Amino acid sequence: MKGRFAAVPWMGVGFAVALALAGAELAINGTDPPSIKVALRVTARWSFLLFWLAYVGGAMAVLFRPAFASLKHRGREFGLAFASAQLVHLGLVGWLYWILGHSPLPGLLTAFFAIAIGWTYLLAGLSFGGLVAALGPRLWRVVRFTGMNYILLAFARDFVPPGIHDAVGRQDLWHSIEYVPFAAMCIAAPLLSLAATAQRRWGIRHAAA
Repeated sequence: MKGRFAAVPWMGVGFAVALALAGAELAINGTDPPSIKVALRVTARWSFLLFWLAYVGGAMAVLFRPAFASLKHRGREFGLAFASAQLVHLGLVGWLYWILGHSPLPGLLTAFFAIAIGWTYLLAGLSFGGLVAALGPRLWRVVRFTGMNYILLAFARDFVPPGIHDAVGRQDLWHSIEYVPFAAMCIAAPLLSLAATAQRRWGIRHAAA
């Protein structure tokens, strides 16, 4: 029972930090659409940091241990903190939609990101109540791999094109800070995962030899 609810404090932190960031932006600059869009960008980046740790935590523990050994078993906690932070982000999206009277994104892009949200809460829901055990390890790995990589793709769609444009075109410094590091993290995440998988397989073969 203790393990089942160990992620609750992480969920609270994820939600509280996102709420504080959004609240600070709106309190300082008002609640008009431009301010809400800034709050959306801020909460998206906070959410992404949590998601990124959920995605690469295990890989970093393999590649850079013992420095990151504590991340090995924290994937669920970071993932649920990410899902909690996204609630604030989704609230801002709904608020902006209500103010504008229409979706702030084109239809296909809205559907693309909606699928990512669906994966977020499907994975979060499956992590409770022994549902992972019911799926079995093989099916769970397929579901988790598909969902996590779709979510990463959604973040990459948001961060990578502007990040590459800034890196090549040398736009203003603040805009580069806002996108380039997150674009780099999107690209690094699957590479770290692949490197960790290769290292595990090499270790298994080396031990067998």
